[in-house]
Amino acid sequence: MAASLTSSSLTSRLVFLVVGPVVDVNLIALQSGTFGRRFAVRFAPVTFAVAVPAALAVAWVVW
Repeated sequence: MAASLTSSSLTSRLVFLVVGPVVDVNLIALQSGTFGRRFAVRFAPVTFAVAVPAALAVAWVVW
């Protein structure tokens, strides 16, 4: 899927590859059942907030 996003930058593809599987609907349901709703509600935004700067850092080092 990410390979078909040729018009997007490498950074946006990296964020898509990291955040996509982590913030999957099925995984949120599993986390909610296992760890509780509070964890699931906080996990997705924290993952996004960590993945974007990490992808920017990787893109900065690679380029």
